Amino acid sequence: MVFYRKYRPQNFEELIGQDHVKKTLLSAFETGKLAHAYLFCGPRGSGKTSTARILAKLVNCESDQAIKLSSNQEKAQSLSSSIAKNSDFPCNKCSACLSITDGSNMDLIEIDAASNRGIDDIRDLREKIKLSPSSLKKKVYIIDEVHMLTTEAFNALLKTLEEPPAHVLFILATTEVGKLPATILSRVQRFDFKLATLEQIRLALKNICDKENLKLSEEILTLIAQSSEGSFRDAVKLLDHVASAGEVSLEQVQGLLKANDFSETTGFIEKIISQDSKGALMMIQQLNEKGTNIKEFTNSILKALRQLLLIDNGAGELVKAEAGSGRFEILKSFSGKIDQNKLILYLENFQKSLEQLKYTTISSLPLEVAAIKSVARESKGSYESKESDVKKPLTPLTQAKVLDSSDSLTKPQPDPIPSVETMTSTDDVVIITDKWTYILETIRPYNYSLEALLKQAKIKNCDGVNVVLEVPYSFHQRILEAPKSRTLLESILADVLGKSIKVTTVLGKREVKASELANVEVAQDDEIVRLASEIFNS
Repeated sequence: MVFYRKYRPQNFEELIGQDHVKKTLLSAFETGKLAHAYLFCGPRGSGKTSTARILAKLVNCESDQAIKLSSNQEKAQSLSSSIAKNSDFPCNKCSACLSITDGSNMDLIEIDAASNRGIDDIRDLREKIKLSPSSLKKKVYIIDEVHMLTTEAFNALLKTLEEPPAHVLFILATTEVGKLPATILSRVQRFDFKLATLEQIRLALKNICDKENLKLSEEILTLIAQSSEGSFRDAVKLLDHVASAGEVSLEQVQGLLKANDFSETTGFIEKIISQDSKGALMMIQQLNEKGTNIKEFTNSILKALRQLLLIDNGAGELVKAEAGSGRFEILKSFSGKIDQNKLILYLENFQKSLEQLKYTTISSLPLEVAAIKSVARESKGSYESKESDVKKPLTPLTQAKVLDSSDSLTKPQPDPIPSVETMTSTDDVVIITDKWTYILETIRPYNYSLEALLKQAKIKNCDGVNVVLEVPYSFHQRILEAPKSRTLLESILADVLGKSIKVTTVLGKREVKASELANVEVAQDDEIVRLASEIFNS
C-alpha cells in the first residue's frame, strides 16, 4: 500500500498541525454540543477529509468511553481529560471504526462535488437522507470540493443543510471558501485548516522512516518537507517516491523531486546583488541546458527574496520555522548586502517575469530581462528612464496622445511646468500602456467582445482618477458604457494602477475615405443602411 494511504491519520492524535480544530471538536463532543453541519476549508493536503472521517468515527465509535459519554453528559467533565490524553479514541477497533477506515460502511457517504455537482445529484441526496442509518448511530455525509456545486444545487441543499434529520451529520470540505454562497456559510460551523510547519512535516516523515526502516538523511527529509510546501499528503507521496529509488544521495533526490538546489537560488541572487549581469545570464543558460523548470526557479527566487524581506523587518523567526535553521543562516548573511528598497525592486521585477511567462515562447526570456533590469537599476540608474529615451512603437493607447500633440510641432513651445495631475497622468498612461496586453488577456475570459472593442480604443485623457477612452463608433461607446463592461474594466485598471479608477468614453472623429463618400448618395434611400448608419455613427 502506498504511504499516503497507509499513514493517513486515523485519530486526532495523528492529525498534524490542526490543534485548534482537534480541541474544539473534542470539546463539542464531550459536552454534547456537536453541530449538525461543519465546513472544513483550507489548502490541499492539510487534513480536511481525514478530519471528516475521524469525526465520523468519533460520533459512531462503539468503545465503552464513547457510549458512556454519549449517554451521560453529566460525566463529560470527568471523562474529558482521559479522552484528550487517550490517543486510541476513537478506538479504531470496533466494527464502526473499522468499517469507516476501510470505506465499506454504507452510512458514511463521501460525495465528490466536482463530478456530482448538479441539482439532480442533490435531489437524490435529499431523498436518501430521510432513511435511517443501517448500522451506525449517525449517517455522515462528506461533500468534498463543495465549491464546485452549481448555483441550483446549492439552493436545493439549503433547506436540508439548515434542518437535517437528527440522524445525519454534514461535513463540507473546500479549498476555495470564497466561492461558497453566504447562505451556505450561515448554515455551517466553519473551521479553517492551515498548512503544517516544516518541522512538523519533517518529524512525521522521520516517524514513517523509522516504521519502514528507511535510511534517509536529515537533509533529504528536510528537502522533502520543503518541497511539500506544508502539505502532509504531498510530503508522504514524495517520501514514497524517494523510497522507491532505494539508497539515494541528496543530489539524486533533488533530481527525483525536480527541486532546485538552494545554493543555485542564492548564487543567482548574489550575482544580481554584485551587478554581475553576464554571470546571471550564463547561470540561466546552464539551468536551461540541464532542464530546470524556469517557473519553479523564479518561484524559488521570489520565495528567497520574500524571506530576506522578512528577516530585514525583524521576522526572522517566521523564516526559520518556514525554511529551516540552515537556510535561515544563509539568508541572514545576505541581509547586510542589500537595502530594503532594492529588495522590493527585485521582487517587483521577478514577479513581473513570472506573470509574463504565460505569454512568451522563450521560457527563459522574462527571467533574463528581469535580471538585466535589476542590475541596470543598481548600476546605471533607473531602467525605465533610459527606456523612455528610446522611441517606442505606437499602441492603441498612445496613438491619441501623439495625434493630440501633432499641432504643437508646427511652432516652438515653452517647456511647461508639469503639475501633479500631469505627472500622475503620464505615469498612469505609461503603466496602462505597458500592461495593455495583460489587461486584454485578463478581460478575455470574462468578455471576449469587450476585449475586441478595446483593441480599437485610444486613450484620450488620464487625470489620475478618470481614464477617458476614445472609440470610433457609438456602438463601441454603448458597450463600454454598459455597467457590466465598465465595472470589469475599472476593476482591472484599479488592480494595475493600485488605486480607484473611473472609465468614461468619448466618440472620436473618424477619417472618411473617398470611396465611402461616393457611396453615400447611392445608399441614402436604403432604410437598412440608414439604420446601420445610426447604430455605428458612420
